Amino acid sequence: MQEKARHQAKQDEWADRVVARTGFQEELDRALRDALRRPPSQREETITRMADALRGAAQGLTVPGCAAAAGVSERTLREWLVLDAGFAGALRAARALAEAHGANPGPTPTPAALQLMLNAIRKGATLPAAANLIGLSVRGFNRLRADAPSVAALVAAARRARSAQATPGRWRRPPGSAGLRAGYRIVELDDPVLSPGSRRDDPEGGSGEGITHRG
Repeated sequence: MQEKARHQAKQDEWADRVVARTGFQEELDRALRDALRRPPSQREETITRMADALRGAAQGLTVPGCAAAAGVSERTLREWLVLDAGFAGALRAARALAEAHGANPGPTPTPAALQLMLNAIRKGATLPAAANLIGLSVRGFNRLRADAPSVAALVAAARRARSAQATPGRWRRPPGSAGLRAGYRIVELDDPVLSPGSRRDDPEGGSGEGITHRG
């Protein structure tokens, strides 16, 4: 009995360390931005997020998953596809690459898909919503946890890491809205076409400041 408890404690400790590392990239991005002593332009911000979406597509993520990986809403991602032909072509190519190498949504997620799901849970997504991001049904998600104890441990660690209250200064979605909690931060607007959620006929387009999703 004690041996089983020790094994469980070690597995929980390992899972907590892994989940903690999932937030390191966000911290690194902030540190590098602070080192440059300047806020990013919205063009730079959007292109970075587009690149995150393309990386997700190349690793077999669904469209909602790609949006979550980029830290934007699915609606914003679909607007980019309409407004930016280059991005739309790149996303098609990335998805074709995933299909060619068998990295498609299925009962066993890729490491990138698992990381996305854990991040979603850590940030407040329900388990069904997090599973849906990577193309898993609730039944498939439960089967995965049952068949892979390490995945079950990671999911439990992500739930432990989830903050019970919103961090001060963070925006909370109203009740009934789906998925992840999002935040905002100020960036310089330099291209209304590339701005998340913007349109070509935006009368306020041009230079200035705006807010962008911070996943």
